Amino acid sequence: MESFESIVRSNIAKIKTELDDLDIESMARETGIIQRQERKLSAGNFLLALLALSAGCAPTLEKIAVVVKLIINDSYSKQAVFKRVDKGIDKFLGRVVAQVFTDLTNRSDRMGLLSSFNRVLLQDSTTLKLPVHFSEAFPGSANQKQKSSQSSMKIQLISELFSGRILQLSLSGFTRNDQAASGDILSVASEGDLVLRDLGYFVPKNFKLMIERGIFFLSRYHRGTSLIEPDTGQPINLCKKLRKLDKLDINVQLGVKHRVPVRLVCSRAPEAVANERRRKAKATAKKDKRYPPTKDGLFLMGWSIYITNVGTDVWNCEDFTSIYRLRWRIEIIFKAWKSHLKITELNFASEPMLRLSIMTKLLFCAMTHHTCTFLERFSPDSMQVSLLRVARIFSDCATLIAAMVLNILPEEYLLHVFRCSSFYEHRTDRKNFGLLLIETGGSLG
Repeated sequence: MESFESIVRSNIAKIKTELDDLDIESMARETGIIQRQERKLSAGNFLLALLALSAGCAPTLEKIAVVVKLIINDSYSKQAVFKRVDKGIDKFLGRVVAQVFTDLTNRSDRMGLLSSFNRVLLQDSTTLKLPVHFSEAFPGSANQKQKSSQSSMKIQLISELFSGRILQLSLSGFTRNDQAASGDILSVASEGDLVLRDLGYFVPKNFKLMIERGIFFLSRYHRGTSLIEPDTGQPINLCKKLRKLDKLDINVQLGVKHRVPVRLVCSRAPEAVANERRRKAKATAKKDKRYPPTKDGLFLMGWSIYITNVGTDVWNCEDFTSIYRLRWRIEIIFKAWKSHLKITELNFASEPMLRLSIMTKLLFCAMTHHTCTFLERFSPDSMQVSLLRVARIFSDCATLIAAMVLNILPEEYLLHVFRCSSFYEHRTDRKNFGLLLIETGGSLG
């Protein structure tokens, strides 16, 4: 078995190899990063510079130019860097993230309740608050009580459970909610895949499209959505049906308009879980009296209710809760992003720099997740890898990671940064400390 050290080194080296294998120049032209053949800086070297900087604080034009100079062994200006990030940078880096970190797992390795599926896809979103001057590009929530404009960025993520691979990333304002993004999964999922999502993505029309394409799904049931008895076409009174049962597993049609054929599975939730749901519902109703919880609604909070198109030959009624818990993995991913990988430390100088900094951070997040999956793949079964701990280590080792990405010694990287960034810029509008000291006849030399 490989040593731990060789596993980590080979993973970083593998990322560089995968970058080399991509047709980065074509991707850059298609997304508008370059319009002509660049003699001095290739799109591949530009991407390598961003990857090297991704572990640190928010990238700036100066930081990028310094690393580019190290890679090409020639001068490169901040103005030249800005031309690269002015348009299309988020689309370019989004495509890179989706293609560079390949699947490390084999379907033949999978056993148990998920062995029947090609991939298990997780979809969810997270939101970042932004300065108000970005409200036009990234509008925030439309809260009538707050008269001033707000700005929020919503990041939509589709990830594969086993490999940890990020399949799709997209940026939008807060006003594009999860229901609007529900159809994004159709451009990623393939026949034989299983999709796990929360209630925010509950759209009957998209469930129907997934069934037509041979895509499987598991979702919580959205209370209030009509349930139809398939044989009679009559509406189902779910509360009345459940009052006499401990569990329920039947075929129904979902929604009056689309009549989506699904399997409805219900089991009683633990009393503590049910009581917490009811407490939250009542607390919310106190703040917003427009939607008080109904008697039937409070009753259904005592149940775990799922819909799926996975048959009884694959999953039993008792399997659903443990399978749906796997969706929590994407919440851990978001926690790693925000708590350890500095995704909130962005460059707010302009919209292009904001887009560049967030996508560079997401590139680093993808690299971290890929390394975690790599360790899981090659570590002994007795050792379980923590994504949060791997993220914390990566965050603390920005200089080392930059050196490993560039395949140079850490001291070589550090000395280059010192040479290029330790001195005041030449300015005519004000004098720096050294000039002021010289004028007084003093010197630090």
